[in-house]
Amino acid sequence: DAAVARLTGVEPEIVDPLGGSTLHVAGAGFGAGANVRAVRVGGVAARSFEVGADDTLTVITDAVPAGEGLDLEVQVGDAALRLPGALTAWSPAELPGARLFDAAAGLTLEEATTTYEWQRLTASIGDDWRVRDGNTLNWLPSTGRYWMVAGWNGYQVPDGFSPEPPGMYPPLNTTDEVWSSADGASWRLERAHGTAGFERRHSHNTVLWRDALWMIGGDTHQGFYNHDVVTSADGVNWRVVLGPGTTPPPWSPRALQTTGVFDGDLWMAGGQDLLGPIEDYTYHNDVWRSSDGEHWTQVVPDAPASPTRWAGCGVLDGLVSFRGEMWLVGCARERENAEGHLMFNAVWSTRDGVEWRAHATPPWAGKIWPNVVVWDDKLWILFGYTYGDQAHGFPAGNANEAWYSEDGETWRSLPPDAPVPGSHAQGVAVTPEQLVLAGGNYGFGFGAGVDKSTWRLLPFRGRAAQAWRDRGADALSVVAPDADARPVVVPDAFGPGSPGVQFDGSRHVFTLPEGVADAQAAGRSIFWVARAPYLPSPWGWTEDYAPLETVLGGPAAAGGLPESGVGLSGGQLVVVNREAGLGAAGEPLYARLTAGENLQSGAGEPRLMGVTHAPDGTLRFFVDGESIGPPQRAEYGAGRAWSRLGGGMDGPYYGPGSRFAGTLGAVVIAPGVVDPATHARLAAWARGRFGTAP
Repeated sequence: DAAVARLTGVEPEIVDPLGGSTLHVAGAGFGAGANVRAVRVGGVAARSFEVGADDTLTVITDAVPAGEGLDLEVQVGDAALRLPGALTAWSPAELPGARLFDAAAGLTLEEATTTYEWQRLTASIGDDWRVRDGNTLNWLPSTGRYWMVAGWNGYQVPDGFSPEPPGMYPPLNTTDEVWSSADGASWRLERAHGTAGFERRHSHNTVLWRDALWMIGGDTHQGFYNHDVVTSADGVNWRVVLGPGTTPPPWSPRALQTTGVFDGDLWMAGGQDLLGPIEDYTYHNDVWRSSDGEHWTQVVPDAPASPTRWAGCGVLDGLVSFRGEMWLVGCARERENAEGHLMFNAVWSTRDGVEWRAHATPPWAGKIWPNVVVWDDKLWILFGYTYGDQAHGFPAGNANEAWYSEDGETWRSLPPDAPVPGSHAQGVAVTPEQLVLAGGNYGFGFGAGVDKSTWRLLPFRGRAAQAWRDRGADALSVVAPDADARPVVVPDAFGPGSPGVQFDGSRHVFTLPEGVADAQAAGRSIFWVARAPYLPSPWGWTEDYAPLETVLGGPAAAGGLPESGVGLSGGQLVVVNREAGLGAAGEPLYARLTAGENLQSGAGEPRLMGVTHAPDGTLRFFVDGESIGPPQRAEYGAGRAWSRLGGGMDGPYYGPGSRFAGTLGAVVIAPGVVDPATHARLAAWARGRFGTAP
């Protein structure tokens, strides 16, 4: 009860004068039988507080006057508990000459918007998982798991599925394996190759309908058509509803048809021949529907293309239900080689499967083996093989494109240099919270080694930021120069009431006015708080002039190349720095210095990271208040300067130029090398404001 209530400590001991710092209060008597009525910091009521247990209390501060010796007061029942002088209200803006870009202050906000971020869930599904494409991926709510079904791998056992040497026809390189995962990161084999109870296949469709998975069709890699309808209520036990061993489906045998759910029924449409002379192929546009998966009604037969009927085609992962209609987004005709494929970028919708309405021609190029899904209340088409669209910066080959539309008429894309590699024939599943990718043609590596990773796409909602003013005495401002691509301020990015600035790693950047740079002649200390997911280096990427994810970029020096850049790459802290002199061929000399490891994984944990750089060239790296690795050396010269937040140089490198992907909570640029006491204070401030590691 209140008679035994007491306070024993508080961590951290630094709160920000603006408020929004989280304090962890230790003591006793907070929980059962007691009543925490109020909490005050420096005499100011806390913004919120929560009792976690009898001896823990979490407090979020409100704005308080700057200064030392603030009391912490907790009213427990009738007892007024107090830790006198336990806290200091301070921020890095108080450092002489410092710049503090803080996501809680100084941002000029525009319209509400949503940005999206790819996050790698795992680097490997498992040692015994063989890379594949043409698999499907679905979320089955009744099991609480993702289900990956079937696929193709052209290698021999043990790397692939075929026990026979190449050249055998029909090949044995498709599978009926079934894998599942609760989170997209940890996977288990549910049905081994050859044991699932349905024909092995590739480029089929699997949809969720009436709390079960329903699978239809495939291609002819195995030498015959998958002329069937197969279902499973649990992902493990599969039943052939129509097909081998029972009545065949009523439509003609075919490959690459597309399946969907609309108006409460299961639908199948389109497809094509893949066996026999290519000149005799039929490309279908008939439409079928079923209310039980076993009995099917032909809605319309094959017919010539017209203003109300799309031309026969398929090779598409999904008819989808969107805005009260069924949609066919893109379509293709598979031929004997990549150069012969016909790919359409038309968009059609229907309310009955009979009369189809053509929508505006989308800006994306036609694709083969893409995914079409409805997610985040938008219509999406993702990945696929394409002949490219040079006008929009999308090259030919496997695409890493992700396009979305809110109405089926107007389309936007995620950055063309998004981190997921270009791919086709992958599995994509959606839940209300996220979109998950597993499998796909990118996994074969194409000279870069196999890739067994899985990814998810998450939305981040906030308001676009046009400018960011620092909290320091000079109130220096940076501006987002691209009016169509502003960083996004997410209100609760680092916890309730703790905002962050979300960067997309491609188009988002803040810059000082053109030609303006901010120099620190007597050395500098650069620290930032960030949540930075893993970002893979593009194949062939070299960090000659800037880190892959530059947090603070230097201005252009001679030859248009930057003096320095500080950021992240491959889970390490990285500095790329212009050195004195020239190389043997007269080219500029750059040093690339690194420290730390595993600083980026999954969604990215909030970390305080940074460097100090002294005029004598001594460079030190820091993570969460601790020095990482031995001192290193990098040229400082007459003084280094910066001109960008969230990005390095523009140029013929990664996208618009080595830009940061993730969420920045704050960036501190201070002249000189901070002393250990100041560094400790900075780390304590970051723990309270952003939840960085102690």
